[in-house]
Amino acid sequence: MLLKNKPVSHLIIILFTGMMGANIIGEALRSILHFIVGESSVVENALLRYVKYPIGPYTFNLWVLSFSFEISLYFNVITLLGFLVGWYYFRYSY
Repeated sequence: MLLKNKPVSHLIIILFTGMMGANIIGEALRSILHFIVGESSVVENALLRYVKYPIGPYTFNLWVLSFSFEISLYFNVITLLGFLVGWYYFRYSY
């Protein structure tokens, strides 16, 4: 099946889901490694050290109320693997 027949919204949802699933798996792996080996092991430094990209903070002042929020994106090697698995699924599975 060609990529022309697949909507871009499916690609975005699949890649986002793959990256979120990989982050959940990465954090579970981090907890297991902290339990077994301790903090700052070689595996944790190689695979699970993340790069943080903050976006914000944004403040909305509504005279009576004020909202402030910030979005942070965390990327590591496991997240990249989730991205590649999502791309593979999108490209070849359906």
